[in-house]
Amino acid sequence: MKFVLALSALLITSATLFVPFGQPAGADQVSSLQAQAKLIAQELVQEQLQAGAYQQQYSVASDRVASDQRGISATQQQIRLDRRAIATRSASIRRLAIRSYVLAGSVSSSSGEASLFAQNVQKLQSANEYATISIGDLNLALAQLHTAQRAVQAQQAVLLQQQSQDQAEQSHQAQYLAQATATASRMQVVQAKVTGQLVAAVAQQNAAQAAAAAAAVAAAQRVAAQQASTHKAAVAYVSSNTSDPALNPFLQCVRQAESGGNYAAVSPNGEYMGAFQFSQPTWDYAAQAAGRPDLVGVPPNVASRADQDTMAVALYSLDGERPWLGDRCTTA
Repeated sequence: MKFVLALSALLITSATLFVPFGQPAGADQVSSLQAQAKLIAQELVQEQLQAGAYQQQYSVASDRVASDQRGISATQQQIRLDRRAIATRSASIRRLAIRSYVLAGSVSSSSGEASLFAQNVQKLQSANEYATISIGDLNLALAQLHTAQRAVQAQQAVLLQQQSQDQAEQSHQAQYLAQATATASRMQVVQAKVTGQLVAAVAQQNAAQAAAAAAAVAAAQRVAAQQASTHKAAVAYVSSNTSDPALNPFLQCVRQAESGGNYAAVSPNGEYMGAFQFSQPTWDYAAQAAGRPDLVGVPPNVASRADQDTMAVALYSLDGERPWLGDRCTTA
């Protein structure tokens, strides 16, 4: 049984060789950079939205300032028109006053001269009355113009105050917009930097994973080669220490009938293997009964000729011809 123990020791030793896959060293760095990049992208979107809101508010304030300026310009134009109208009316009043004065003086000069112009008295009186009425009308219109001018000037003052407030609001919005734009620009620079670091880290991680995979494949190949070498050595060792038992005529007939003497034969359905066409459960049963646990689980068709003959003899000693009932070699 020494060779059985030696084989078991070799198999156990080879089974303990295992190469675990380790996590690449850059995995934590990549995760951290990805989280940082995601956070920066979210903050950048918020800053861009804030800058858009400030831009809209600045545009509204600019529109108000422009509207105030148009109103002030219209008011100033109205004031100029009122001033020209007042000047025109004032000149008319002065002319009418002079004319009235002259006419009045002409009528009230001397009685001798009045007789010379007796035929024109009625006409002069009418002109004097017309001048008086006209002066009154012009004075009224002039007062109304002054009132309108004061109202327009008051409106202009209100518009100037509103314009000053709107210009201050426009300046504040311009400052906010500049700050938001500058912040967004800085965050874009940071985002580009983090993105570059992330690309480099991912490349490093991929390289590390590729190297780890290559190392694992190489290690697995070494383990497989070692296991194959161990198995070959164990089979050779067992074969060299196991004698091939003699087969009785029945088993010789079975070997020929079942496989034509081919120890590597496999049935078409893959259920029966080896020269004696063992099923795997029957083979394992015979191996346990024969004190050969090293053969349990070994496909019969890969076992050595001596091992297959040994298992056939063992099974025959346990069950006789029954495992092969129906075969043309059975006597019953």
